[in-house]
Amino acid sequence: MAIKLNIVKPQTTIENAITRGYLYKDVKFDLTPSFLQSKELNSTRETADLDSLFNKDSVINSLKNILTTTPGEKLLNPLFGLDLRDYLFEVVNENKAFFLGNAIYNGITIQEPRISVDLVEVIAVIDEMEYIINLELSIPELQIYKLTLKGVLNIDGYNFV
Repeated sequence: MAIKLNIVKPQTTIENAITRGYLYKDVKFDLTPSFLQSKELNSTRETADLDSLFNKDSVINSLKNILTTTPGEKLLNPLFGLDLRDYLFEVVNENKAFFLGNAIYNGITIQEPRISVDLVEVIAVIDEMEYIINLELSIPELQIYKLTLKGVLNIDGYNFV
């Protein structure tokens, strides 16, 4: 005699997302705590946990981590990140902008499979000794298309605008 238990069946990612209300979750980059507030009169706020990011914000946070982390900085994952500092202390020109764009495209494509890179535009601003980086991305699983992010790579590192 066999007993079939439907409750043991593992849920798919989509089923889990529907029950939770989100598909992706990440810890907020600046590590701010979130608070619980009771609905009772004169109740105090209690620290709940670190604040979280969901779905689109979680994926963008991951992208920011890739762009601002140098390989070897992340423990247990020494290949994580892009080595953009190679472009910081060299002469800014159009050829280097082309190679920087290729490095960003390849790095994001390999390290963040949730993102589809539609466009990487790198503009060399020779007088300011910096590169302006425009990214156009899609997150197909969340049905987000034509998401635009802008950043600047200069002597201070990579900064989002």
